[in-house]
Amino acid sequence: MGSRMKFSLLMSVYQYDNAGFFEQALQSIEANSVKPTDFVLVCDGELTPELDEMIEDYTSRLVINVLRLPHNVGLGRALQKGIDQCKCEWVARFDADDICVMDRFSKQISFINKNPDADVIGGQVIEFIHDPNEINVNKKSVPTNHDQIYNYAKSRNPINHMTVMFRKSAVLEAGNYQHAPLYEDYDLWVRMLIKGFKFLNIDDVLVYVRAGDNMYRRRGGVSYAQQEIKMQHSFYKLGFLSFLQLIKNLILRIPIRLIPSSIRGLIYSKILRQ
Repeated sequence: MGSRMKFSLLMSVYQYDNAGFFEQALQSIEANSVKPTDFVLVCDGELTPELDEMIEDYTSRLVINVLRLPHNVGLGRALQKGIDQCKCEWVARFDADDICVMDRFSKQISFINKNPDADVIGGQVIEFIHDPNEINVNKKSVPTNHDQIYNYAKSRNPINHMTVMFRKSAVLEAGNYQHAPLYEDYDLWVRMLIKGFKFLNIDDVLVYVRAGDNMYRRRGGVSYAQQEIKMQHSFYKLGFLSFLQLIKNLILRIPIRLIPSSIRGLIYSKILRQ
């Protein structure tokens, strides 16, 4: 099958995405050694003229199937609708402000061919602020084998969402993406793990992820803390977490959401990253 394996690429964009960053994301797909067979781009509500112009410019270059939603519905619902439009069994995810490494897709396809029983395949990321080649970058490492991923998921998200490729049929069987603000992917992984789908992560860096103050700000505040409590409790109700693990997670995670974003950034970069 080799690099000729067909796969869909699924992205979502909304009005607050930066047009310059979005262009870099699209450029990194265009520059990839293997291109998606099918590219579904969900426009989650009305976009800025700059974003619309970028989409118009790249639609023919990357043969994009543009799905426009009349109103902003949030990432979970946007991806849920996008999955339905994906034509291939294997679907790659990517975000509108990150940068793919040039051989990302060929590495994942080769890995899929060697691991035909896998359902979800992610990889490692490097977080950067201005330039992915700068010195002060953080590698966000996640475990590679299924058992490690399953255990890791009990306390932290085991998959870097923007690196993932998964079987569409497996995602649909687990209930697809749901409306779970800030937890869209983690919520899906837990439901898939419970159903027995096989997860693997490649040990290579597949995506450069834009970090900085905005990312740390998004990961804090009362509403995030409330969502964290809600989702951790849902994992407990699903039987994925023991009561003890639920309490431990809340004790460790909730204070991080309520401290100033500058301190949160230090915790993420110095303690939670390798």
